[in-house]
Order: sequence, then C-alpha cells, then structure tokens
Amino acid sequence: MFKNFLRVYMYIIVLILFSACAPKSLEKVKIVIPPPPSEPKVFFEVSYRGDVSFSKRSALDAFIGEEVSFSRKNLVKPYGVSALGDSIFISDTAVAVVFDINERLREVSVIGDGSPGKLSLPVGIAIDNDANIYVSDSKQASIMVYDKNKNLINAFGGRLELVKPAGISINNKDKILYVVDTKAHNIKAYSLDGKMLFTFGKRGKAEGEFNFPTNIAIDRRNGNVVVVDTQNFRVQIFDKNGKFIRKFGKIGDKPGMFARPKGVGVDSDGNIYVADSAFNNIQVFNENGELLIFFGSSGKHIGQFSLIAGVYVDKYDRIYIVDGFNRRVQIYQYMSEPWKKQNPKKYKELKEI
Repeated sequence: MFKNFLRVYMYIIVLILFSACAPKSLEKVKIVIPPPPSEPKVFFEVSYRGDVSFSKRSALDAFIGEEVSFSRKNLVKPYGVSALGDSIFISDTAVAVVFDINERLREVSVIGDGSPGKLSLPVGIAIDNDANIYVSDSKQASIMVYDKNKNLINAFGGRLELVKPAGISINNKDKILYVVDTKAHNIKAYSLDGKMLFTFGKRGKAEGEFNFPTNIAIDRRNGNVVVVDTQNFRVQIFDKNGKFIRKFGKIGDKPGMFARPKGVGVDSDGNIYVADSAFNNIQVFNENGELLIFFGSSGKHIGQFSLIAGVYVDKYDRIYIVDGFNRRVQIYQYMSEPWKKQNPKKYKELKEI
C-alpha cells in the first residue's frame, strides 16, 4: 500500500529522450509518482488514441496533445474503459461504438456499429470470465452483451427496468453484474444472463442513498462494491449484497474533497482511485477513505487531463484512465509488492530516475 507517502500534492518527473535521427519521434516519456527521495508508487506506461497511436508520430502527438483527425478508428469522446488480455475496450459516446485497441497486434476494431447489437449511447463496460463484453447503453436503457468475436449474444434491461444505466462492473467470483442507474438513483444487480437479482439505494443524502451516482468498481479481494455518488460528492462502499459499509468525501476544492467525481477503480491492495472531472486529477484513497496521494492536472500533455472520465484497474494493477477531451486513454502502473518482485529491473530503473 501507499504507506509512506501520505502526500496531498502532485509532483511529476518527466524525462523526454529524443532520437537524433528522428527528432519528431518521442522515444520515452517517464512519469514517476511521487518523486525521489520518496518510494515510487505509480508510473506512466503508455497512451492510446486509436489508429493514430500506431503511426510514426504517435508518441510525440500523445505527449504534446496534438489534435487527431476524425476517424472511425480514433477516439472522439471516450468515456468508459475496461481491459482483458491484449485488448483495451473504450466506449465512445460521440461515435456510438466501443473501441477495441489491441496492444499486441497494434490494431483497432469496433463493437456495436451494426445490427444486431447497434449501440446508441455506450457508457459503461465490463468483461466476464468467458471474455463476454457487457456494455450499458444509456439511450436504449439496456445492457448489451457481445462475445469475444464481437457478436451480440444477449440484451436485457430495457425501459421497464432501467432509466439511465451508466457505470457497470462484474463480480466474476459470484457472477453478479452491478449497474448504476443514474436517474433512478440506485444500483441494480443482475445475474450474468440478465435476471434481476436485487436493487439497493434510493434518492437522498443519508447513508446508502444516492444523488445521480455514475460509476462503480469491485474490490476483487472481498467483493465490496465501490460507488461514486456524484452529486452527493462522495464515494460509498457496500458489501456484495448491497449492505452499506462506509462513505467518504464531501464537496470542496481541498485534497480529499470532490467537485465532480466520475470514474473509480480499485487495485489489489484495496486502494481506491477516483477521477474528478472538475479537478482533472486522480485522488487515491485507502480502503478506509483516507487520502494517500493525487496526481494529474488540467492540460494536454501526458500526466495532464481534460474532462477526465472512466477509470479501470485490472488484476495486474494497471490503471486505465479516460482522458475525454484529449481523446485518449492514459495507462499507469501501480507498483504493488508482487509487481516489484516480478519486475525488479524496471523497479530499479524507476527508483533511479
């Protein structure tokens, strides 16, 4: 955990190495948080915008925030994010598809651009153990399910059950899909085949109540459900059955407070990453809601964000952050103890920056 760096300021080291033979290409951008002499805990890994990310100028463009021309295979207005294997899945509310950016193949494809299964307003994304991809469509008030070949295999919800579904997340151990129904001010739990199991929450300010919640994440250690209660300016934590456990946060512009909280993710140590689209940063809390550190600011460069949105932390502690107006997803790595043991050379290199 982040035991030894209870800092409430953001500081980033950026090391830029340009190639002598290709001055327009950026070979490395190194961002380490926090800076020496503190123990490094998070580092920037890579950024993707779509097809343009695999062009010769992609690294430099990503760093300086250069505009990307419209393309059916470049991000336009990304919001939600999830990942599995070599693929990063990003919902785009402008193009009305989910992008699949394959890092190994360096290819981009889309989900939900044709019938059956055409998307209207994709927002949340979650993936089950069989590599099926669940997408919440706020306009259709439905959950669309695609197999690994991007074929529609199920759709459920509809206007009789959902009002405006947004963030979604799956407890793969217990096979429960949690859907944030923003305008209904509650969370709905489904079986993975689409059967409604239970609902928790209602509109209000008391513990366990919501005011336009938006996003959700699962703590893989215990199945706890972490919900961003956006217009109550807080995060609430429940057990897998929807029983309230704790809450943290309040409105304000000081560290540990929120102005427009959106995306959320949980790492293997239980640290909670909350994106705030007003501050354009990530605040990191421990499982008890104590602020550990924050990073990011408004801007176009790597390490900066503009309309920060969805967040996802995978089982390897890779942190995916949707940088909305910059039309990209930035990826960071939390250096957990298992990661350090598996990557001793990289860890030593980062400590020496």
